[in-house]
Amino acid sequence: VPPATPQVRNGGWDPPYLFMICTSLLNRFALEKHNGPYEKWPLKSRLIVDGELTQTRVHGYSLLHQFEIADGFLLVTDYDCPFEESTNFTLLNRELRVISRRSIGGAYCSFLLDKIEWLDDRNLIAVFYQDDRWKISIGARGVPYLRPRISVERIT
Repeated sequence: VPPATPQVRNGGWDPPYLFMICTSLLNRFALEKHNGPYEKWPLKSRLIVDGELTQTRVHGYSLLHQFEIADGFLLVTDYDCPFEESTNFTLLNRELRVISRRSIGGAYCSFLLDKIEWLDDRNLIAVFYQDDRWKISIGARGVPYLRPRISVERIT
């Protein structure tokens, strides 16, 4: 039986087994810990895979969610600062190379992630503080800087 979070939605019908078809929830990844004053930390952290430090760097200090998807891995990270929080969605290929990244956040705004609801294997809803909802789509193909693989759309 898959975990209770994230949720899967399919036209209002939420069978628990559909989650496993869309994605696989992982526990393989972690982010390196930084020392010293928070203000001096780099914006990216090295990725740890199965306990081994890699050369792959992703934005953020805290790994919130990790999923295996058809194209590789989707990591959801933040900077562990609730008053000016931004959330990053990073798509890695199977070789752990970053192939797309999108960030939701802004100065003096809090985008504290509450939950993720998968719609299908390429689309999810990220629900932030006060039910602020954003649709995250993972395209099959992309063009760097012109048409990123990850697209973000606010749901009003």
